[in-house]
Amino acid sequence: MAERSAGTRQSDDWLRAVEANLGVGFWSWDIANARLHCSAGLYALAGINPAGLHLDLAFLETLVHPKDRLPVDDPHSFAMDARQTDRRFRVIRPDGQLRHLRSEAQRLFDREGNATRVVAVISDITEILHLKGRLSNTRALLNTVSQLVGAVLWVADDEGRLIEHFGSDLQEAPVSPGNDFRQWRDSLHPEDLQRMPDLWRDVIANRKPYSFSPRLRLASGEYEAYHIEGLPFTADATSDLYYGGISSRNARISTSRPTSDDLASLTPAQVRACRALLDWTAETLAHNAGISVSTVRRIESADAPGQGDSLRLVLLAFREAGLTVWHDERGRFCVSGLS
Repeated sequence: MAERSAGTRQSDDWLRAVEANLGVGFWSWDIANARLHCSAGLYALAGINPAGLHLDLAFLETLVHPKDRLPVDDPHSFAMDARQTDRRFRVIRPDGQLRHLRSEAQRLFDREGNATRVVAVISDITEILHLKGRLSNTRALLNTVSQLVGAVLWVADDEGRLIEHFGSDLQEAPVSPGNDFRQWRDSLHPEDLQRMPDLWRDVIANRKPYSFSPRLRLASGEYEAYHIEGLPFTADATSDLYYGGISSRNARISTSRPTSDDLASLTPAQVRACRALLDWTAETLAHNAGISVSTVRRIESADAPGQGDSLRLVLLAFREAGLTVWHDERGRFCVSGLS
């Protein structure tokens, strides 16, 4: 008898620990004796002091929001109601606090198949619903921002797999990255597809900003440059190595771009020097930068200032080809990156 009492006390201790740590409560309905048993966790969820109070199903239902209540004309029918299997409802605690609860009930049977008891676990899902609401709002906001700037916002893992995306700015491409990233890669120009893995591996290994301007095949069969920029997530945001970024036809909304000083002080002669280092013709530079040959000629002409947006594309093309262009502390023009 003493062993049984010790085991019972231990079970009660376990139950209290489960309820306290998981924020749940239990009720059970004894069918043969028409008796209700409620755990201490259920009293806590209902916001009721259990001292001197014995709960019954009718009283519990009075705490439920009027729009979520079930009829309790017969406690047995109420306990056996199929809706108790998975029920979500709001309760208004005596202190006026509104909470969202979930009830999951299960029937227990004897060896002859007769139902003997209904046991329900009640959990507070208020914070989960609030979190889902905030997440839904965040996703809606990111999709709205994507539409406003005309770009795709994306999240990728360290293997380059697309984890999340918001919006789509690739309507003219045969397949958008939101549908199937592998198929989207199939729309890349073969040369860009070949160099993309090496670029991504280098970015991941050094946790560098990601910058890539591949050419995508449009429905017409022609190729158009898309500008992709990304940065690694900070360690306080996630322990996994994820990158977030933006993809667009418009290079002006890129997050990683040459500085204004670079744009202002890079001369036409220096642009020609970078092109010569790469052994590029004007046509090659125009192709890789996604601009026209005549624009390249204007950039390389001392008589045609004001080519800021096009010059940014040229610098992006140089950078993707392996050149790093900057000015030192004395303002001298410097180039590195080629062996």
